[in-house]
Amino acid sequence: MQIAKQIEPGFSTADAEYPVIRQEDGDLTLCFKDWQENSVEVFFGDVIAFKWQMVESFLANERDDCSYEIEGSEWLDLHRKQGEVESEEYKHYKFNFNAIGQFEVLALCYIVKT
Repeated sequence: MQIAKQIEPGFSTADAEYPVIRQEDGDLTLCFKDWQENSVEVFFGDVIAFKWQMVESFLANERDDCSYEIEGSEWLDLHRKQGEVESEEYKHYKFNFNAIGQFEVLALCYIVKT
């Protein structure tokens, strides 16, 4: 069963601007301005998959303006079954940007640069 465990990533996606997503050689950077017009840059290491979607899809008790680690992720399990993920250290992160969309990523870690 998938469970959305709320995390405090060191930045807020609430009322943030539409993000810019850059991918290079298996690494990914998410850049946006938060509700206070501060520039936020989040680096994701060794990314297996990512997606941006405009439609909102929530698990139980999930808010539209918070960040989560998805435990028991079906998306991560799919990648494991197909041999794309060899390490148990990979995680499924989900960042909800209110009404503008959702960003999800399968990665080893993330580092915040503000």
